[in-house]
Amino acid sequence: MAKNKILVFIATYNENLNISDLFYDIIKISPEYDVLIIDDNSTDGTKESLEKLTATHTCLTVIHRPRKMGVGSAHRAAMIYALKNKYEELLTMDADFSHSPGTIPQMLEKLKSSDFVIGSRYMKGGKSDYEGYRKWVSLIANKLARLTLGIKIHECTTSFRAFRVSLFNSLNLSAIKSNGYSFFLECVYELKCVDAVMTEVPIHFKDRFHGNSKIPKTEIFRSMYKLAYLFRSRFYKKQTQLSNPAEIKSSCYFCNSQCLVEINHENTFNDIAGAQAYQCTSLEHKSKPQVINCLVCDLSFVPESSYPKNIETIYADVQDPTYLLNKKSRYRTFQKSLTQISSFLPDKGNLLEVGSYCGYFLDTFKKKYNNWNCIGVEPSKWAAEYARSQLNIRTKTGTLEDNIKDLPSDYDAVVAWDVLEHLSDPSAFLIQINSVMKQNGIFCFSTLDVDNWFPKIMGKHWPWLMEMHLFYYKTDTTEQLLNKAGFKILASEKYIHYVSIHYLVGKIIAILPVWLGKPLNVARSAMPQKIMIPISFGDIKLYICEKRACDRKR
Repeated sequence: MAKNKILVFIATYNENLNISDLFYDIIKISPEYDVLIIDDNSTDGTKESLEKLTATHTCLTVIHRPRKMGVGSAHRAAMIYALKNKYEELLTMDADFSHSPGTIPQMLEKLKSSDFVIGSRYMKGGKSDYEGYRKWVSLIANKLARLTLGIKIHECTTSFRAFRVSLFNSLNLSAIKSNGYSFFLECVYELKCVDAVMTEVPIHFKDRFHGNSKIPKTEIFRSMYKLAYLFRSRFYKKQTQLSNPAEIKSSCYFCNSQCLVEINHENTFNDIAGAQAYQCTSLEHKSKPQVINCLVCDLSFVPESSYPKNIETIYADVQDPTYLLNKKSRYRTFQKSLTQISSFLPDKGNLLEVGSYCGYFLDTFKKKYNNWNCIGVEPSKWAAEYARSQLNIRTKTGTLEDNIKDLPSDYDAVVAWDVLEHLSDPSAFLIQINSVMKQNGIFCFSTLDVDNWFPKIMGKHWPWLMEMHLFYYKTDTTEQLLNKAGFKILASEKYIHYVSIHYLVGKIIAILPVWLGKPLNVARSAMPQKIMIPISFGDIKLYICEKRACDRKR
């Protein structure tokens, strides 16, 4: 909770030469200020300097993020942090002394009669030290914003700002998509749309004392695109179903942060219910879960409050005859994945597959490596029985947690295909995997990668945005989970699914509106089952990892 009513926020990346002096200049002004700094994994000693400051100053809170996630993302996180911790006023500024701390009291005084105050270079009395192309780009961008967006203030792009925090109850930060520098323009436009009372204070914007500018030249094009997008939005009523962060009561599964935004709103049709919706070959693509994104660690996930209460029973009851009809394409898929991982495996050993379903991968593996001991673990009673009775595959029924006491701790390799996104506790699952493996054993798995062009283009129509998927990973968040569980990534590749044209068209029909799907369904009935094609957009990734930590207690 807030110790004082005023929060000063600074985003940092490689600002070791500036940050300590700036912090001391800020707290000299008033003991009423708390300071929040979000650092994007600086490599120049900034992290160590911040740790020294936090050890001696209780007014300072530092959040370390695992990588560069964008200055706009950091500012959104700070705004939510201020709201959730019940601050009354938030002031944001750059870390490089381009904004003078001495102007803070003037801005906060102005905030008494406004909702939002910005430090302006371009109003009467303002000044900027920018020269060359940076000066003209900044001038033109701000003039265009005033002209095209109907914004009355002279400055839209500087980060020197003061907010009345109660404003964030009506300003929907989930609807602001910019994570880079164009966030500052989009934020001002959204403030205008909620009729916030905005004013400005003249400032002298100085060029940084130390270090180099962090603004990439490509940001110019992003800002121009964002300006055009916002201009177009003036001519239609903007509607968003995304929940305001003020309404989100969850904490991040991985880092426990409350700096969360909604990236997909729940949209449930319930055309397919129960275990049928959780089949491997499920065509339930119209129902979509609520997905939230953490602005601190970047993990995207379904909040625990939205999990099915009986999820383990649902998976235990799954029966999937369509999977058996597509047997050839499944074998082809596993033949390809085995080719991708084979060079990392020893000549012989013990193999465990978790989520082995009907046993097709283990059957493929045994035919190529007959000197390995193989076993599967599968929650579906129907699938586990099929693997045992039809393919003679040793298979334990239930989850890994159900069976872990009966498993040895000497597996040379463990595989888990398309499992990690389904789990309610992936971190515990990975630790359990680690506990049954030999030191330097190989763990191979596939899972979703949402940091990819295909889900970005498809948006809410992305086919793998499904109720059965609880976590939506990026390579960075996957690596964080693996490191915590004692694994090191050796390699990652695109995961390739082979599907029949008949099955693929069925998936497409499930995504399309009914009026479009009906004629396609007629054509599908005449399509051959035998023709298979590889599908690999990069939104599903194969990871090959090595156990690097000592065995953990089960």
